[in-house]
Amino acid sequence: MILHSTLGRRHRRAALMTGLILTLWFSWFLVTWLGMPDSYPDPYCPGNVPPWWPGFIPA
Repeated sequence: MILHSTLGRRHRRAALMTGLILTLWFSWFLVTWLGMPDSYPDPYCPGNVPPWWPGFIPA
């Protein structure tokens, strides 16, 4: 709404592009921030190898 009232009065495409860029950036930030826990993977997979991984396949 703010972008439309400030940028959109004169440059409608600029308001839409700015809104799209900000939305994509915010989505990327949320995915990277919430998607990777700080403790990954050591408590669950010591040495980055899951416990079910067969020993004859090198990891």
